[in-house]
Amino acid sequence: MARRLLLFALFGAGFSGSPGAASADTCFHVCLKAKMTATDITDQGIRDLMTGCRDECEDEARARLAAKGLADKIAACTPQPVDDADLKKVRSGSPSVVAFANAFTWDVNNVLPGKIIRRVEIGTQTMSLQGVTITASGIVEPGESATFLMNNVSDGYPSLRVTSRIKAIYVCPSE
Repeated sequence: MARRLLLFALFGAGFSGSPGAASADTCFHVCLKAKMTATDITDQGIRDLMTGCRDECEDEARARLAAKGLADKIAACTPQPVDDADLKKVRSGSPSVVAFANAFTWDVNNVLPGKIIRRVEIGTQTMSLQGVTITASGIVEPGESATFLMNNVSDGYPSLRVTSRIKAIYVCPSE
């Protein structure tokens, strides 16, 4: 029961709002809250639900792109890293990375006009202080928010939760 309360506190808090104000949850959080009903859920069960919600939300995002006539353009695009100024804009406009059940989630608010965020990288360290980069892909159109999931992050790296930082963001043009 304590695990379930913690989950609702983590995933039910509305992470995806604009800075300084609460707003609607991302598709991922809405989906996850609806599916997190078992009282005896395991970490693997949570990761499985997270993966399913990520996939459902990405399908919805792709459908929105198709409706706008952008699906082929975005599919053909090789995402490019943003410069340091844009990286800082997105980081400051989005909440922190959340680590739970051997997974990271990051609710990204896309404050970059004309750019669709396609991939993010989180940098951290192993127990031997070697650098590790964890990557997640997704679709976040300008002015929207979405959750990136980095799943199955080993629990063998206790410092992972405190040393993680946003390393890079990759985008495609939306025009």
